[in-house]
Amino acid sequence: MNAVCKAHFQSLSYSRKLVVNRMKREPTRFGRILSFNNQVLLLPSSHTSFSKLIVPSSATTHSLHVLADEDRYDISSTEIRRVIKSHFGGYQEGFTCVTVNCPSCNTLSSTNKEASNDLGKLHINLRTGYSFCTRCFLSGPWSSLASYMKALGASKLKSEKTKICPPGITQHLSQYTPTASTAEANEMRQLWNSAQPIHSLSEETLVPFLDKLRLGDLSMDTLEKVGAKINLNLEQLILPCLTTKDAPFHSIKIITPNRNQSDTIEPDSGPELDEYYRVEEKNIPKQHPWLLGYHLAKNKDEVIVTATAADTLTALDCLAVPAVCLPSGISNLPLATMAFLESFRKITLWLGHGVQGADCARAFARKLGEKRCRLIRSSEETPSALQCRMKGKNVAQVLKTALPMTHKAVTTFSSLRKDVYAEITQSSTVAGVRWRRFPVLSDLLKGHRRGELTVFTGPTGAGKTTFLSEYSLDLCMQDVRTLWGSFEIRNVRLAKMMLQQFSGLMLESETREMFNVVADEFEKLPMYFLAFHGQQDVTSVLEAMSYAVYVHDISHIVIDNLQFMMGTSSSEHSSMDRYYRQDQIIGSFRRFATDNNVHVTLVIHPRKEAMDELSASSIFGGAKASQEADNVLILQDKRTNDPTCRRKYLEVAKNRYAGDLGVMPLEFHKESLSFAPRNKRTASTKVAAAAAANNNNKVNQFTSSSLQSGRGRAQ
Repeated sequence: MNAVCKAHFQSLSYSRKLVVNRMKREPTRFGRILSFNNQVLLLPSSHTSFSKLIVPSSATTHSLHVLADEDRYDISSTEIRRVIKSHFGGYQEGFTCVTVNCPSCNTLSSTNKEASNDLGKLHINLRTGYSFCTRCFLSGPWSSLASYMKALGASKLKSEKTKICPPGITQHLSQYTPTASTAEANEMRQLWNSAQPIHSLSEETLVPFLDKLRLGDLSMDTLEKVGAKINLNLEQLILPCLTTKDAPFHSIKIITPNRNQSDTIEPDSGPELDEYYRVEEKNIPKQHPWLLGYHLAKNKDEVIVTATAADTLTALDCLAVPAVCLPSGISNLPLATMAFLESFRKITLWLGHGVQGADCARAFARKLGEKRCRLIRSSEETPSALQCRMKGKNVAQVLKTALPMTHKAVTTFSSLRKDVYAEITQSSTVAGVRWRRFPVLSDLLKGHRRGELTVFTGPTGAGKTTFLSEYSLDLCMQDVRTLWGSFEIRNVRLAKMMLQQFSGLMLESETREMFNVVADEFEKLPMYFLAFHGQQDVTSVLEAMSYAVYVHDISHIVIDNLQFMMGTSSSEHSSMDRYYRQDQIIGSFRRFATDNNVHVTLVIHPRKEAMDELSASSIFGGAKASQEADNVLILQDKRTNDPTCRRKYLEVAKNRYAGDLGVMPLEFHKESLSFAPRNKRTASTKVAAAAAANNNNKVNQFTSSSLQSGRGRAQ
């Protein structure tokens, strides 16, 4: 894949500093106590101007996650092999990586004879060039490794005349550091030190505790093998993620009973998901690449990959095959985690989570190599490992039902049978993720599904980008990993609009402290942006999309809009008919959505014709857009007798999945830039806040109910 696309790809935190500088503010008139996401923050009561509040400092300015110019490499897997061989003298071919002895570990082993038999392996991903050592955790992009190899080559030339020391790799690559704050690190150590080892607890104490976690059948031996500890006071089972038996851990998984079950489990979620969310699992730090159970699976040829720690413990207790737990569940598969899985010749993906888990398993199999992956499709007969045990099924027999990933161009009814049954019995989960801000849209489309193409159109200036921003934000808050490609407006303005929709507040009238609280929560969302603006070639856009899907497991892509990919004047397309060119681009996005099993939302402007109401035939170009699309959404903007008042509604003009057509009335709320129905409790709270502002003896309290209503399940 053309690695130049990495330069056109950035994450949420890139725009954060720029958003601050773009925001304007009026003086703050009174002190306020803010309650946001269960955090209480005392805001200043002085008449401080916004320009003084937003001065960047080391404490408030976050690092930018942007790939620099030196990361713009156009290098193929063949070239990576050639370069690695010429500088390291050879390599070991893997499934997704080439592997060489880690120079850093080799340096350490030369002074430590005991470590010489356990050299670390530096894994270089053949698609991205990302390198990672599974022993010393040295990591970096291809540009850093290429810089090291260039310095290494220069030192070899000089060493022929004068003896000089070879360059150190740590000057170019750095040790992987998870995104753990000091507070998270302190919390992890405190929880671990205050917990009790398994062997110190009696069976009378241990069994009732495990029953609360649906793990009452686990043996003491399995818990001791994984190094588990228990905090009886907090009802926590604490599991360290180890790379070797005696190595220090870098992260922990915590299993606790779900005390907010009614808020976590959605109605009509199905019996399997109901059982999943009776316990709550938490990672500290939240983002990390370590695999629970890896120290037990190391040096083995086969492994079972699960999505939850409870499933991993059950598999370890019932099966002879080792099992590991993904760091982020079915959310994503980091490149560093793929390095740990590189040594296994056979990987069985048993992720549970119904149809959603099966979709993610197929995506992970494409990243890991389909030839070595097998899939256990989750159903009533073969649920997750924990569910199998709870229902009295033989876990070993269920493991035998794992099927290889079939060829994508050939299939049979036998391979489709379980999926067909799931379509019948699990209609609510098959329908996809439902919008929480737009329940009417959920009733019509039934949900947001992978592998579909949605065409979105509407008059110029009607609010297409504003609506799509909230439409995608709603899904992203439910852990639908989203990539935004906005060619009309810059990412700074788009991020500012999303931030305002996310918080439900008019941020221009808030302080810098308020902005930081909102932005800290917003930055945790799996939202990414394409760094394109203006006219772009569709090939570059598709390459960037492919990179994002591979590296960050993107499942929803928004392209706003198609017309910006039709104006390029390359020699190949300069003489091509405009309508034919548009049909080609639409076909490319259709194939991309199908081949990568991601949902693509594509904005296309309507024809510039005088018409009172748009229809599917109003989309600019030929009929291919409406034919290829699974869904056609039209933002209607009808004028009334009052020129200052417009009636807007969203029309579902095509719905291939359910066939339901209809309209969803829209009302725009300017203070929050939102089309979602207004939350009555939030409105009443703001009225009370305004009244409190007139009384110097009272303070104003805001709530984050709009945020909490959209928040998805925690992994």
